Amino acid sequence: MSNRINAEKILKNRGYKLTKQRKVIIEALSNRGGPYTANEVFSLVSNKYSGINFSTIYRNLELLVKLGIVEKLNINDECCHFKLAGKNHHHHIICNKCGEIKEIDICPFKEIVNINKFKELDFQPIEHRFEIFGICSKCRSKE
Repeated sequence: MSNRINAEKILKNRGYKLTKQRKVIIEALSNRGGPYTANEVFSLVSNKYSGINFSTIYRNLELLVKLGIVEKLNINDECCHFKLAGKNHHHHIICNKCGEIKEIDICPFKEIVNINKFKELDFQPIEHRFEIFGICSKCRSKE
């Protein structure tokens, strides 16, 4: 897990505690990979922490996203997916058939970030999202 961020350090630096609920959420995401829907995270976590409810899971996921500990992916219009964030900036390729998601370390935004248009608009970009949808090799071989 060397490429993963230090969640406890980030929480403490931002004035939050590593509660039992947050710890089991982070452990579930780090042990299993992801990405998972909030319902799937709830299923993974409720096995280890019987008293936890869905709203607690969702509130904590949103906080962990806000702090940069967890990534929130809008893969389709149906629901969001969550996964533990990595230290390095990356984007995702997503198979439209099987839903497999892989990280890629390319970023087209780096090429345009210095364009004067942002200065003209007096706008400072803070974050961006970029996913590429297609068909993976496994699904193509089945066709």
